[in-house]
Amino acid sequence: MSKRIIFSKHALGRMEERFVSKILVVGAITNPDKVENSSNADSRVLFKKIYFNKTIKKDHLLMVVCEIFSETIEVITVVDTSKISKYY
Repeated sequence: MSKRIIFSKHALGRMEERFVSKILVVGAITNPDKVENSSNADSRVLFKKIYFNKTIKKDHLLMVVCEIFSETIEVITVVDTSKISKYY
């Protein structure tokens, strides 16, 4: 059984500001390039995915901060950056 992915209001706001779709975020969670434990909170996990940003026409790094529970994954926030080497 797969976990249901839910989005916090904060994450939805950040996604709207950065023009990041739910499909892209779910793809980063289900097929990440890298997964890390958060250094700021023990209960949080960072899913990292490099993707081609069609608007800017170059690679970007999508970082999805989540909390994982028994039946759900809650997306806390989303960061979209062109500074791949800094965070990857």
